[in-house]
Amino acid sequence: MSKVEEKALEALDWYAPKGINEQVGLVYTKSAMLGMFKDGYNQAEKDLELGWKDFEIIHKITYDESRNVSLNKGCEISKKEFYQEVLKRFKERKGEVI
Repeated sequence: MSKVEEKALEALDWYAPKGINEQVGLVYTKSAMLGMFKDGYNQAEKDLELGWKDFEIIHKITYDESRNVSLNKGCEISKKEFYQEVLKRFKERKGEVI
């Protein structure tokens, strides 16, 4: 069983108490809801998947940020801070692109 199926069944067990699960209508409803959970999860994975254009954006942001840091030689930042800034700018840019 996949992780999405496990999470969906956990949510459905909360929605429908175990004593009621044997009713035909509710079993159908649980089956339909499981399908909807899986479809939604799969669509979210596709929506969040990075493509080559995303890497192009990340590369450009990284290049620009590297230039900014090197131009401000007195300003030293850690790798973590650098990449947090790149990620922040990517998320902002991605919001504009979509």
